[in-house]
Amino acid sequence: MINTKDLPIKDILISGVIIFVVSTLITNIFNPLWGVTYAFGNILTLTFLGWLYKDSWDLNNKNN
Repeated sequence: MINTKDLPIKDILISGVIIFVVSTLITNIFNPLWGVTYAFGNILTLTFLGWLYKDSWDLNNKNN
């Protein structure tokens, strides 16, 4: 069970907005492929970090 009370929802939303705005700027300034690559890379990075720190959010973790 994931402890959703302590998840940084505000941080996740701000990160999502930043990814969207910056990838849109990169798409408009450079090539659309660069914007999609930037957004996809950031989503993969955030997913990896979420998986990496999942143990700190787990209620059933024996170390808590």
